[in-house]
Parts: sequence; C-alpha cells; structure tokens
Amino acid sequence: MSREVLPNRRMSVTHTAEHEGMKYSVTVGYNDNQIPKEVFIRSVKPGSQIDEILDDTSVVVSLALQNGVTIPELRRSIGTGVARKVLDLMELQISEMGLPKIG
Repeated sequence: MSREVLPNRRMSVTHTAEHEGMKYSVTVGYNDNQIPKEVFIRSVKPGSQIDEILDDTSVVVSLALQNGVTIPELRRSIGTGVARKVLDLMELQISEMGLPKIG
C-alpha cells in the first residue's frame, strides 16, 4: 500500500489534552473523506525535549495513518502514554463530528 498524499488545504480540529499534569495541544488533520490522516502534538514547553519527542511521535502516527493503519490498530500497538491519549482524542473528535468510525 502506498502513502496517501493529503491535499494542501484540509479540515483540522484542535483539542487541548492533559496527561500526568502536563498540557498538550493536539491538532488532527482529515483527508477529503473526513478520515484522520495526520496529527500534530505540541507541549506547553516549546523547544523542550518532550516537545521534540512529541514531534517525532506525531510524524510516526501520521505516517502510519497515511499508510492505512487504523486508530484501533495503533491503539493495540502502543502503551498508555501521551500517544494513547492522542488516539483517544482522535476518536473523540470523530464521534463529536459525527464522522464514520474507522477500523
């Protein structure tokens, strides 16, 4: 399967999340079919080590989504940290927006 190339302009929704006392900004980008295909995670500490880790996590999750891995598949493959919280937020967005569930 090849990577899905996203349009330059696309719908995105931003939420604020908290995990273990630290706040995060999570933006989820959707393709034209309103399926989440990218995520951007930022901490309240720009330039910090955690911010760098979140950038890398965002890239890995986005590439997985663009290559056909579903949110439930990702959830089964990761631990209970920030990335899991991000997947929970993505599913919450899908539910709140009335979008079809994936996987």
